[in-house]
Amino acid sequence: METTSISQITTIAKECTRYSFIAGSLLFLIYCLTKFSPLIGVGLLYIVLALVINSIIFLSLLITIIIYPEDYLPLLKTAIVMLFNLPIAFIYLWIITELPLI
Repeated sequence: METTSISQITTIAKECTRYSFIAGSLLFLIYCLTKFSPLIGVGLLYIVLALVINSIIFLSLLITIIIYPEDYLPLLKTAIVMLFNLPIAFIYLWIITELPLI
């Protein structure tokens, strides 16, 4: 595969990861500051939507690795970076559901 195509795939995945993190963090921060309870529903909807979109992109990276194994390193690094959003989302969810916010 052309290097440009690999670059495009990794760029899309990195941007999706970045925007997912920023949007989730903003929702979390706004909820923590305002305690506006309808944001919980919005946040859960956001988690489901982000999970679906990120999963599609993640699977696309894995399929591209299988099809073009010679370009596996940048694709694998990007896939690993995408996985960093999962524990952050779980921590945010845990904080909101388990810890009383003062």
